Amino acid sequence: MPSARTSRVFYRLNSPSQSTTSLSENEDDDINKSLFFGGPVSSVVSPAQWASRLHHSADGAIHSSHSPMSQVPPEVLIHILKHLHTSRDLYHSLLVSRSWCECSVELLWHRPSFTRLSTLVKMMRVLSRGDQTFTYSRFIRRLNFLFLGADLTDALFCRLAQCDHLERLTLVNCNSISEDALLRVLPCLPNLVAIDLTGVIETSDQIIIGLASAARRLQGINLAGCRQVTDAGVYALSSSCPLLRRVKLSGVDQVTDGPVSALAKSCPLLLEIDLNNCKRITDISVRDIWTYSTHMREMRLSQCVELTDAAFPAPVKPQVTPRNNPFPTAPHSQDEGLPPLVIPRPLDHLRMLDLTGCALITDDAVDGIISHASKIRNLVLSKCIQLTDRTVENICVLGKHLHYLHLGHAANITDRSIKTLARCCTRLRYVDFANCVLLTDMSVFELSSLPKLRRIGLVRVSNLTDEAIYALAERHSTLERIHLSYCDQISVMAVHFLLQKLHKLTHLSLTGIPSFRKPELQQFCRQPPQVSDIDACF
Repeated sequence: MPSARTSRVFYRLNSPSQSTTSLSENEDDDINKSLFFGGPVSSVVSPAQWASRLHHSADGAIHSSHSPMSQVPPEVLIHILKHLHTSRDLYHSLLVSRSWCECSVELLWHRPSFTRLSTLVKMMRVLSRGDQTFTYSRFIRRLNFLFLGADLTDALFCRLAQCDHLERLTLVNCNSISEDALLRVLPCLPNLVAIDLTGVIETSDQIIIGLASAARRLQGINLAGCRQVTDAGVYALSSSCPLLRRVKLSGVDQVTDGPVSALAKSCPLLLEIDLNNCKRITDISVRDIWTYSTHMREMRLSQCVELTDAAFPAPVKPQVTPRNNPFPTAPHSQDEGLPPLVIPRPLDHLRMLDLTGCALITDDAVDGIISHASKIRNLVLSKCIQLTDRTVENICVLGKHLHYLHLGHAANITDRSIKTLARCCTRLRYVDFANCVLLTDMSVFELSSLPKLRRIGLVRVSNLTDEAIYALAERHSTLERIHLSYCDQISVMAVHFLLQKLHKLTHLSLTGIPSFRKPELQQFCRQPPQVSDIDACF
């Protein structure tokens, strides 16, 4: 079986098949790890079929009719072989006998791995041969071209049209693929369940419409950075793909409220939506997400600058009405804007909410969110400049559920609310209070008592002194990353003491601190980040 032998050279089951699109559910891992292409390997429940009668009748492999393993049913054998972790082991299993070959070959080809362009070229040669032992293209379920990027050309990509059983496709930053190639291949993949088109700049509405009409069982799509996609493409997804669970539209800045509302209403299983930098999104579509997407777990609305408090659930407040009130409450007038968003059920599935840069929201919005979604794990409120201590006090209701909190640039926050936060949310792992200029050493004293704290951001908290640094050093053993840039009252001796105490520390930022501008210390500095990188951090 020459083709099977060829496959030994370049297939691995432990290929990097995850994209960079979604939040991890493992609370102790990196919060940005993706589950976009997560889940178990698709079950192979029947032996593979030979490509021709010649191969079916030939018996070139070892056959052990007297071995007990020859009597094992194929379904059981396949289940056993699925637990082999390396392609080398699968390859050797394939050579045992004809029945073992039939049961293992599909597992070997299930998810090819490509770390070099030459590997992909070899696979395409095998798929193009007329004398294949098996129809290998029908075995391929997952393809990830993350490591190839711009090296993936139209000529190679178009050959994937024959892989009609493909379920998951990752094309992150494959920006050399043309619109014609995408139009030729994607409509030929009816079994597609998830596709990542991040950075594929030629992606257009016509491509998305063709994909949606063919892959009606699509559950996840990432269009981050596909700026040619407009409302027409997203409307096609909402009308043709009702099973959608994850939709990523980060940077698709031509999208407006209409298709987003259609997604919320037509895709009842929606778990995750990313509208980062979709600046045309307003309160109307976000209200529909809260209303119709009852299973929502991750909602990213970063830089949706038009959002106001009306986009979020109204706080739950008891209605106090006089018993003998002869004047009923007047209906809400449309001239007053959108009415309060009343949601009769809790949103217990929501785990991640990103509202970075939504500068129009106030404490009322956070109050309403927390009163309906009391199990949020990751809350990002950076650059929500109108928030005050009242917001932090409402966040305390999340208690042990809250692990990651970003409140950078919330300049009105004081020590009083941080003290309460540290005593209520005891499982916090990451906190960011950059540019919270009213905070003092007292806040750091309280935060240093958090038993699971790994990262803390205190950039430009100028009131901090050495006492705060000593508190972090003396009372904490789990810290891995500390950001102290522009805290200009900190001394070299305090930082030296910190480094001696924190053995797990891997990152310490001290940019802009006067005491560290001495030549003998500057020699240990690395190159400063670009201005755009600094803006992204703050």
